[in-house]
Amino acid sequence: MCYAFLLDFKIFYNGITALSQWKWERDYLITKNMTKTIYEQTTLQHLLNISIQLGSEENTDILMENILIAAIDVASADAGSIYLVNQDKELEFRTVLNKSLPIPKDKKSAEKITFPNIPLMIEGKPNNKAIAAHSANTGEVTNIADVYDELPFDFSAAREMDKLTGYRTKSMVTFPLRDHTKDIIGVIQLINAIESGNIIPFSKKTEKQLLSFATLGAVALTNHSLIHCMEQLFESFAKTIASVIDEKSSHTGNHCHRVPELTIMIADAVHQVDKGPLSSFHMSPEDRYQLGIAGWLHDCGKIGIPDHIMEKSKKLQTIFDRIEYINAKLEIASRDIELAFKDSIIEAITNDKAIDMKVLERKQRESQQQLSIDRAFLKKINIGSEFLSDDQTEQVHIIAKRYSISLGGIEQPLLNTDEVNNLSIKRGTLNDEERIIMKRHMNITQDILESLPFPKHLSKVTEFALGHHEKVDGTGYPRGLTKEQMSIPARVMAIADVFEALSAADRPYKQAKSVSECLKIMGTLVNNQHLDGDLFTIFVREKVYENYIYKFANPEQLDDFDMEAIPGLQSYN
Repeated sequence: MCYAFLLDFKIFYNGITALSQWKWERDYLITKNMTKTIYEQTTLQHLLNISIQLGSEENTDILMENILIAAIDVASADAGSIYLVNQDKELEFRTVLNKSLPIPKDKKSAEKITFPNIPLMIEGKPNNKAIAAHSANTGEVTNIADVYDELPFDFSAAREMDKLTGYRTKSMVTFPLRDHTKDIIGVIQLINAIESGNIIPFSKKTEKQLLSFATLGAVALTNHSLIHCMEQLFESFAKTIASVIDEKSSHTGNHCHRVPELTIMIADAVHQVDKGPLSSFHMSPEDRYQLGIAGWLHDCGKIGIPDHIMEKSKKLQTIFDRIEYINAKLEIASRDIELAFKDSIIEAITNDKAIDMKVLERKQRESQQQLSIDRAFLKKINIGSEFLSDDQTEQVHIIAKRYSISLGGIEQPLLNTDEVNNLSIKRGTLNDEERIIMKRHMNITQDILESLPFPKHLSKVTEFALGHHEKVDGTGYPRGLTKEQMSIPARVMAIADVFEALSAADRPYKQAKSVSECLKIMGTLVNNQHLDGDLFTIFVREKVYENYIYKFANPEQLDDFDMEAIPGLQSYN
């Protein structure tokens, strides 16, 4: 009876023990799986957070640093560095971080921290001595427990650095960065995995985490590089258009190069003022970049304007300068004066009339003198100017009627209607019809820019570029916008466009003007509601024109003048 009881108890005990063991194992497995799941979810969330952080960074240097910080965090490392493959097939050092060493964080100091490039190939063979080059060449993760052990890699530089700093480089893991095409674009090198304050080797689990992270880092770098390349491509495209226009017209081409520079100078000055009606204006780096691009493209439509209009350097110029044709007609007029003098003498002798030779000679001399004066006048106004007075216009009409010459037996005035109209051009060298054609360059510019699929960060280029011929009173072109309808950067470009045109020494129809002349003309345009008075005031009072003249023009154009006498100038208050 007792024996049977003990036997039954033993069976019961064993059953209970087995059940408890099963329950413990079950709970352990559940806990283990839950822990694994939680760990994986935490790791995944961590990687997602890193991805979001890296994807939002636009500054290359900061992006590099953030990638390295994240890699060090993922691996619980003490230090690390990033190398990227350059065009010379070398690993180029980009950034370094070390928790234990006092590496300066500010940019100016950090720029002093550098390491030599690591060649991927030496004498046509893979560089297998450098661990970073080895990972880049093979695409493999290289994990070393202690770099001081005898290895096939050369760690002499690390040892020397340790001697200098007192640091101990021990465990190291180096892993490649692959872009979307699987090409290796660089490597990340991490040093000294830390656990409970001790240096330990990097685990296999860490290797897998780093490979996952490497994908994120490479994607961020690749995307950033692609954006940068696209920006470079577009900027090159804009400059190429300016160069093409330069080939078409050296005058306009140079203008296309100078206006972007002056536009940025003015915008920077406006950005920095802390008083006046524009003190609240702030220009972001993105807006500044867009304004520069807009400057390069602001006259791109001139590529569609006929050469004879683009290159019309004189009022009478077509295929050739017709002033030479008028000079030939003046020679005929001069000959006619001489013949009239001789005919008067012959007539007097033939008809036995009294003749006063002194009177005839005086009239002949006065006629020739007047012809010389008229010739010089026509030559002068043919050059073109900013303004032609009413008196000068009237003088053109008088000269046209003053002389009558015979060509092919047909009597006609010295100047025909077309010549009179061109010589009477009030401003520049283009007549009304030609000016209409020239104005079409803005319509062409608008068509070109509006057809381009600008990305979001370049969405303002078109608006900035199209504003330089608009006037604050709404009488400009191509859209007839008022001051209120234009952005400040667009109005800035209008100031730059006018000053560049006035001060330029390579315009076909005029000589370069002094700074005082330029500012007086621009001040008049302000008073006539053509240019923005607030921007013009900053341009003058901050002496933006001075820096521009020294950089792009002749310093002799900087003459002395009373700033307060400049029309259109306002105060900051």
